[in-house]
Amino acid sequence: TFKDHLVAWVEAYIRGHFPDPDTILADIDHCIAAVPSFPGLRRFPQGHRFKQWTRDDSKALMKVYLPAVADHLPDKMVQAISAFMDFCYIVCQSSLDEGSLAAMKIALSHFQTHRTIFEESGVHAKRISMPCIHALQHYHHMIQSFGAPNGLCSSITESKHIQAVKNPWRRTNQ
Repeated sequence: TFKDHLVAWVEAYIRGHFPDPDTILADIDHCIAAVPSFPGLRRFPQGHRFKQWTRDDSKALMKVYLPAVADHLPDKMVQAISAFMDFCYIVCQSSLDEGSLAAMKIALSHFQTHRTIFEESGVHAKRISMPCIHALQHYHHMIQSFGAPNGLCSSITESKHIQAVKNPWRRTNQ
């Protein structure tokens, strides 16, 4: 959802509301690429424009994306992105208690309130109700029923795919 929707919507907003969007997008990529080395932060020397995104790429980019775009977006859009990221960070925890679930509901509520900026600015059609965004409202109940979803990411299957498919393919004569 982060890459497929929020990053795409931010780019669509910039392309639709600035006379020279390529300069703004280049500045954003420059800010992302200029992040200094620091434990826990991944570097993106080419900015946010790469072809194949993984869940790990999205999680790493979320840590540096908001400061890079904040100066170019309306406050309500920054608040929507921030609330969505808060929701994601909470959901990704390995253990969630009632306080975490309450914070998750608050973050989702803020996202639901502020996401209308994407509709108001013409970036996305009225009444956003895509399945992945709609599914966010069910996380609270699902976590209470089944526990933290931290193990339900694609990192495991991606690493197995690399071992089972990509590495053997690289050893062939292609």
